[in-house]
Amino acid sequence: MNNETTWVQPIPLRPDGTNLLPFPVNALPSIIGDMADAIATTTSTDVAMAGTSILSAVSYCFSGVYRMSAKRDHTEPLVLDTLTIAEPSFKKSPVISLIKRPYIQFAHDWNEHNKQDIFTAQAEYKLLESKLEALEKKKDVTAEEIAKLRTELSNMPPSNFRRIAVDDVTLESLVNLLEENGTLLMISDESGMLGNFSGRYSNNIPNLDLLLKSWNGETYISDRATRASIVLKKPYMSICLACQPYMFDSMINNPVFRGSGLIARFLYCFPVSNIGHRKYDIQAVPETVAENYKKLIYKLLSKKLAYHDEKELYLHFDEKTYGEFVDYYNRRIEPMLLTDMAFCKDWGGKYHGELLRLCGIIHCIKCALNGVEPVENLVTLDTFCNAIEIGEYFREQAIYAYSLGDVDHGTIKAERVINKIRSKHITNIRQNDLYKLCRCTLFKNAADFAETMDMLEEYRYIVRNISKGANNKTITDVIINPNIYR
Repeated sequence: MNNETTWVQPIPLRPDGTNLLPFPVNALPSIIGDMADAIATTTSTDVAMAGTSILSAVSYCFSGVYRMSAKRDHTEPLVLDTLTIAEPSFKKSPVISLIKRPYIQFAHDWNEHNKQDIFTAQAEYKLLESKLEALEKKKDVTAEEIAKLRTELSNMPPSNFRRIAVDDVTLESLVNLLEENGTLLMISDESGMLGNFSGRYSNNIPNLDLLLKSWNGETYISDRATRASIVLKKPYMSICLACQPYMFDSMINNPVFRGSGLIARFLYCFPVSNIGHRKYDIQAVPETVAENYKKLIYKLLSKKLAYHDEKELYLHFDEKTYGEFVDYYNRRIEPMLLTDMAFCKDWGGKYHGELLRLCGIIHCIKCALNGVEPVENLVTLDTFCNAIEIGEYFREQAIYAYSLGDVDHGTIKAERVINKIRSKHITNIRQNDLYKLCRCTLFKNAADFAETMDMLEEYRYIVRNISKGANNKTITDVIINPNIYR
């Protein structure tokens, strides 16, 4: 290989997601759209990451309160589970932190404001427990007296400090938190806690039931020998997570996650990388944008916590929009299950439901901004169009996500070698020396490593020059395509 050789761009080892639809931030209602834009600016990240996460987080504000209705026997809760997949240094943590901040602040403020009432209610509950315990020890007590006091005790509403956001949580703790709070927001810049439900603390026996049922508010019963059963009538949890690609690889290829339907419940985001082109001295989130965002979240959360009826409120399309939804389903969504979404039918089968959820969430935010009640206003065509714009982004992302589940072990090994080359900024090296740098459990021997080098040469990441050295020994020089650094 001489210096006059013209290098071409390497062929991507995985399906290329760079030509997918950009995130339609303009389809978001104004205040959360402004916040997503501002977060993307200050972190120099793709607005898709902030837009996806902010939608999932705000869905918590409506879970357990509203459902979006289409036809009479099909309704959807306003819960969105999202997963952002990005390499290290994508600034996942700052993005999630800025989105999560008002939820944490609201919980703190609410608990401080209601501290005395909470302590009073807890004391009353304990006094009633003591009264029941004393009554049961009396000899002349009747069953009716005990039953009456037990009923009074069971009818007392929960009186705990409010919890909104959870991060790394075990199944047992999550059951208790949902019993106390009814709904939760699982939000984190890492998805490692999902391992808590795949068997990490239960002898590798997965238990994903609560995650699955909290997506749709289905009754969950937790039976333990050491305590009384806990019945969660309508548990809801919006899940907003980010993870690195290796974690997503393990999830998409996990037969338990895939077979249970958990993978099909997520909306995916693969943000475009700005690494290498970011600037530090750029505008921070404007104070007015941050304050407007905080005020909106506080308004939505205050209304949510003030709603104590177990019966959810139903949102409906206007007549014209309902007809458009039916037509969109019949003409576009259902046929795509045999074409575009044939490889991800489990996700595609839920796509129309995700559109309904997006419609309901966008509608509720618009109503909050306009100072009107969501149930007193019908969901319009404009809102449905917003939902389709956002939904089409997630549909393409899902197809791309599922295509990554078909990546073989050879590709993973090739990626490891390229990452090692990049980390050392190697331009040329002897193949034996590169093997020594990359030697790990991935490669059985030098011959196995040579197969990976064959793949990298085929995909134009490298070229090899073979020559004869001392004692007629074969020497293989590896020249790296400089385009991998651009």
